[in-house]
Amino acid sequence: MLHQNDTCPVCGQAFTETDDVVYCPDCGAPHHRACWKQNGRCAHADEHADGYVWHSAGPADDAAQDARHNTSRRAQESLRCPRCGEECGPDTLVCPECGQRLGVFSGSARFDFNPDYFLRGVDGDPESDLGGVTVREVAMFTQYRTVSYVRKFRQLGEKKLGWNWAAFLFSPFWFFYRKIYKAGAFFMGILLALSVFAAIPLSKVQEQATEVLLEYVKMDENTTPDQIMAAVAKLEDAQKQKVQSAVLRYSKGLLLYIAVLFLPNFAAAAAADGLYKKKIVRDAEAIRDFAQNDQTFRMLALRRGGVSLLGVLASYMLFELFLQAVMYYL
Repeated sequence: MLHQNDTCPVCGQAFTETDDVVYCPDCGAPHHRACWKQNGRCAHADEHADGYVWHSAGPADDAAQDARHNTSRRAQESLRCPRCGEECGPDTLVCPECGQRLGVFSGSARFDFNPDYFLRGVDGDPESDLGGVTVREVAMFTQYRTVSYVRKFRQLGEKKLGWNWAAFLFSPFWFFYRKIYKAGAFFMGILLALSVFAAIPLSKVQEQATEVLLEYVKMDENTTPDQIMAAVAKLEDAQKQKVQSAVLRYSKGLLLYIAVLFLPNFAAAAAADGLYKKKIVRDAEAIRDFAQNDQTFRMLALRRGGVSLLGVLASYMLFELFLQAVMYYL
């Protein structure tokens, strides 16, 4: 009989001649069809990344030995919840039965990562303190431009203000990029408020300039800027001066509007590094309280840190949508 000494890796029962058997397409391990459906995947799925290939138990003596080995391996990989006693997987962070936070990651091949990867180019002791967080931890959270941020955080010390050119040029979206969502929402609110209130006088100046222009130049939706300039050039000096004055007032108003919108960027640039460091320290402390080993800390730090392109895109689309809606009703 095929698989006469093999057992199903899900239920542990030996295969019989009448069993409905299915095989994993990755490693070839046989399963009872019902066990496969119940488990939802191959019982050895966690080992596929290591190149695991299933082998038959072979002779009866080897089968008994292999069965004992599998039983011992499953016992070593299990994790029992201290609150309800539920037997959980080795990488369970929260018990599915009672919600107890376990905070354990076993360090299997699914998370084989060099913790010093983001320390490339960083000078000094990786364990040196930067005010509540080590250099190595900062590297895990920042992940990009680590050398620059380690230097910035060293210079900050106990201060809260510095200067960040990226935040100045791209605020408030830089905050969403670095996952500092509360600060991003705050500066976006200020920018939206200034955009709306500063647009009111600008729209009035624009209307006045348009009225003066329409007084001397015939225009429709098909009129090009070159045609408008040619028509203005043919006006008398007094008329031309009146049109130019109206256009100049609008140009000055537009420049003032842009300058007003950049005012929050100065505050954002000054506060950005301090807020970023504060977020990293807060996240690191929270993860330390939860994680029960270094491997779990690294995994959660890498997930919590880094950058978010989706955050930038979503915040920009939300900003444009709101701004266009407001401008439509002005």
